[in-house]
Amino acid sequence: MLRSSLTPLAFALSATMAANLYGPAFAASGDRIGDAVVITNIVMADFAKEERRLSRGDNVRQDEIIEVNTDAQGEFKLDDDTKLALGPGSRLVLDKFVYDSDKKTGSIVMEMAKGAFRFITGVASKPTYVINTPNASITVRGTIFDTYVLPDKSVWVLLHEGAIEATGKRNVCRVLDRPGQMMHIAADGTVTGPFNWAKLPDNNAVGFDTAFPFVINSPTIDPNPQLTRSQIIEANLADEPAQKCINPHPQIIPGPPVKTRKAQAPQKTPPKKKIATRRPKGDGGYGDDCPGCMTGIGIAIGAGMGGFGGHRGGYGDGGNRGR
Repeated sequence: MLRSSLTPLAFALSATMAANLYGPAFAASGDRIGDAVVITNIVMADFAKEERRLSRGDNVRQDEIIEVNTDAQGEFKLDDDTKLALGPGSRLVLDKFVYDSDKKTGSIVMEMAKGAFRFITGVASKPTYVINTPNASITVRGTIFDTYVLPDKSVWVLLHEGAIEATGKRNVCRVLDRPGQMMHIAADGTVTGPFNWAKLPDNNAVGFDTAFPFVINSPTIDPNPQLTRSQIIEANLADEPAQKCINPHPQIIPGPPVKTRKAQAPQKTPPKKKIATRRPKGDGGYGDDCPGCMTGIGIAIGAGMGGFGGHRGGYGDGGNRGR
């Protein structure tokens, strides 16, 4: 019998290197998927009920829960260059990380359970990201945005760059592609917006500075802010009706974008006519078992998603920073 000359440790390292060289990084539960780049005060990580206090340079793992103390802050960078900032009292679950560095594809899923966050997409193709909140799922396109999960589990979303789509529990999807404006996700999963801060539902429930701390103090991962506090608070962009998503299922990775911002109206197909077939003489009429009287049901599931422009609603130069 042939025996491997590699020690168990060397064999494991060789397998890891081969996976990195020849295929996507299919991170298993507990595998490293990124690193902590800034840790202020106490930020804890919990994997399989084994807690550890994070420091700058520590790795973070798939299926790990990141919990930030009420006087703390954490900033992280994942292996696809996704960047995350977690504000005081926040809680994040790193659910899934599959990333092919050669093809820039994969599947990245995380859950923002409570508190304040800033999310900056990395180099993976944008529809691969799914960010779950208590009552909705968010997909992104070249995007920088902040979220705040209120105590009643409703959510505020503030867009800085790019575009997002949010689908609530009722499977109604809305688009936010106007930087400086906000989206509201109610506790029951109803998604509404866009709103200026002055018209955001329940905007007196929590102070702006508490909900969006990274507007007040720019994180290290995003040192050059797109918008200032005064620009956001004083924004008076024209009200527009909420735009519906083309693909209302953000948990399904969409296909190539369609070059349109509006969903195409579905063509109406005329109902099939029943073709009556007379039974042989003596049956007394038409029966239900005739071959032409069948009713067919067809179900088509499409995964196309409309592309979004870099509309800034009056802020900046309308460019996308390539995220």
